Amino acid sequence: MKITELRDYQIEFEKIRNDFKNGFKEIEELRKKFVNDYPVHVISQLSKDEYVIGKGESTFCNRIENELNAWGNIHGSPAIKFGLYFGKYGQDKTRKYRIGRKEYGTDNDKALKIILNAIIELIENKDNINILKKNPISPMFKGKILSVYFPDKFLNIFASSHLNYFINMLGLDNSSKSELDKQALLLRYKEKDSVMKEWSIYEFSKFLYASFKNPNDEIKEKNLSKELKNFKLKDFPPIETLKFDYVNLETEEFTKESGKKNKKGKKIDYTNRSKKFKRIGDRGEQIVMRAERQFLGKKGRKDLVNKIDQISERDDSVGYDILSFDLNGNKKFIEVKSTLRKIGKCNIFLSANELQVLEKKDNYYFYIVYEVGSKRPKIWKVKGSDLMNDNNVEKEPILYKLNLKTK
Repeated sequence: MKITELRDYQIEFEKIRNDFKNGFKEIEELRKKFVNDYPVHVISQLSKDEYVIGKGESTFCNRIENELNAWGNIHGSPAIKFGLYFGKYGQDKTRKYRIGRKEYGTDNDKALKIILNAIIELIENKDNINILKKNPISPMFKGKILSVYFPDKFLNIFASSHLNYFINMLGLDNSSKSELDKQALLLRYKEKDSVMKEWSIYEFSKFLYASFKNPNDEIKEKNLSKELKNFKLKDFPPIETLKFDYVNLETEEFTKESGKKNKKGKKIDYTNRSKKFKRIGDRGEQIVMRAERQFLGKKGRKDLVNKIDQISERDDSVGYDILSFDLNGNKKFIEVKSTLRKIGKCNIFLSANELQVLEKKDNYYFYIVYEVGSKRPKIWKVKGSDLMNDNNVEKEPILYKLNLKTK
C-alpha cells in the first residue's frame, strides 16, 4: 500500500480512535478478570461442565467466546473448535457431550484432559512458535487464547479469511499458511510504521476493520441487488496460494470492429472504477514482487532478493513501480500493469512521466499481469522500448493538461 494512502486511512481513523479507547477500558477489564479467573492451575482442574460451551454462561468456552467477543470474534466457526462441547451436531438433535476432533479420541474425560493440557501448553510457551504451531487446539480458538492471555504480543484477529484479506489489502507478501505467521506479519507491518507503532495491538485491529471493513466475500450474492453486484469486487485468493506463469506473447495487428453498434450512453461511476483499478493494480504489484523474489532466489541470486524495492509504495514520481535486478546484478525498472482479463485484448494506461522515464532507461520493462484475481495469474515481461515501437500496438492520447491563469 502506498504510504500516502495509508496516511489518509490513519487520518480518518484518528477521528474515531478515542471512541475505541473508551470501549477498550471495559473489554480490558473483562479480559483481565478472565485471565485472573483461569490461571494455569485452575485450567488443569476444570471439569467438563466448567469447560464446555452449552452448559451455561460461566464456562471457560462460553466466556472466552461470548463475554470477550468484543476482544475478537470467533463466532464464525462451529463449536467443534473447542475440542469438546455440549450440544447438537448435524441431523442429530440430541444434546450431549461431543468431541470435536478425532485427535482427542472417543472418551470425553480423556479428550478434556488432552485439551486442557494443550491450552496450558499454549500459555506456557508463548515465545516458542514451533510449539504453538504444532499445538492441536484449532486455529481460531488458539489465536483467541493467546491474544487474551498475551494482548501485547498476539493480534486479536483470528479468522484466516480476515487475515488473508488484510494482508492483501496492505499489499504484503506472505509465504506461510499458518494463522500465527499471518498475525505476526501484520504486527511487523504495524511496528515498522512510524504512526502505528505507537498504537496498541487492539487499536491496530480496530484500524484495520474501520479502514477496510470485512472481506467482500462474506456478502451473500443473493442478498445483493443487481446494482450493488456491479460494485462488488471479489476478494483475491491468499497470496501464498498463488502459482504464476511467465508467458511469452506476440502482439497481433489491432483492427477495430466494424459494424459495431453504438452502445446506449451510460454514466460512469469514476470513483468506484478508480477504487477497482487501484485494487487490481496493487494486486499486480504484490504478485510481481513475489515473482521477482522467487525468480532471483531460484536462480542463485539470493543476495539480490532483499534489494528489490517496491518504490511505488512511497513515491509515485519515479515513473516505474518496482526496482529489481537481472541475473548479472544490473538494475531493472519495472512498471506493472494488471488486468482481470485473460490473455487477449486489453488496455494499458501510460502516464507522461512513465513515458519519459521509459525513453531514458534501457532496462525498463512492462510486467503485464493477466487474470490478476485468479489463483494462477499470467505474467508477460516485455521491454518497454519493444512495446512502444511495436507497430501492432495502437497508441491513443486520452488526456490533456490545461495550463491557465485567472484574475
